Amino acid sequence: MKNINFGKIDKFIIFGGNIVTIDLCKFLKSKKIDFLLFTTPSQSEEIIFGSNKTFKNHLIENKINHKIVSNIKSHHLIKYVNNHTMGISNSCRWIFNENQIKLFKKRLINIHFSNLPENRGSGGLSWDIMMNKYKSGSTIHLIEKKIDSGFSLLKQTFIFPKKFRNTLYDMQKYSYKVQKNLLLKFTKKVLKNKNFILNPININNDKSTYWPRINSKKNAWINWEWTADEIVSFIKSCSLPHVGAGTFFEKKIVRLKYAQKAKSRIKFHPYQYGIIYKKKKNKLYIACKDGGVIINSEDLKKSTKVIGKRLFTTFSTLEKSLENKL
Repeated sequence: MKNINFGKIDKFIIFGGNIVTIDLCKFLKSKKIDFLLFTTPSQSEEIIFGSNKTFKNHLIENKINHKIVSNIKSHHLIKYVNNHTMGISNSCRWIFNENQIKLFKKRLINIHFSNLPENRGSGGLSWDIMMNKYKSGSTIHLIEKKIDSGFSLLKQTFIFPKKFRNTLYDMQKYSYKVQKNLLLKFTKKVLKNKNFILNPININNDKSTYWPRINSKKNAWINWEWTADEIVSFIKSCSLPHVGAGTFFEKKIVRLKYAQKAKSRIKFHPYQYGIIYKKKKNKLYIACKDGGVIINSEDLKKSTKVIGKRLFTTFSTLEKSLENKL
């Protein structure tokens, strides 16, 4: 296998923005290494995972050198990039064009949360939860014109511990820790002028998959014809920090953020699907195919007189959710 060495790197251009990006910027700042971060107006206003502050708030509070721009044109980047500059993309909303990639001369990398070529695209964890798939990983790779392709430089594979599988939030918390450690390991190796093995990412092999980003408000609607297991995994995949999986209760939209399968051997008739058949404290039991599903009563925003009422999603809503662009 071939190796690559980036040579002396004394400046970083960072694209995107999440909690891992902030940790990387803090590290570079502590080492007094020159860097500049680019992010979009919408991304700058997003709440950072595990906090109640926006990405922009964190940038300002930590005195992180940044620019908030709607797009990154090649001629704007030229003045910031030289032969000792590395570009790092992390949760970046831009797709780099050929000229921008060439500008960095094979020193533009991306950190992707999956074992590429598996789970190319976005929303990987949500798709994993739906498929009850808990083996995952992170990949740092060279950016090429074709998305999530090229050569990987560092990769870490892991299995989510059982205590982190209950919610999307818990899985993200664990995964961000993995990403942070991997990205800092990579950056330290770059600064020490270490070699990296180039491992080709074969997007045409049997393990290669692509999944699009999910818009919870548009796409995440519960089909009560699904099995109890399918409904539980779907609700978990759309839980916090997302808005939850949508359905209707008393003609109003509600978003379910918690679900688990009930320990019940009751076999329900299809006409019973979606009916609340039991309440225990703040837990509601919903009749479903192959068993019951337990949800939190506060998600319905009503704590009394719910027994015997039905949760449902209209066929037109389900059809529209499938027609909406992911």
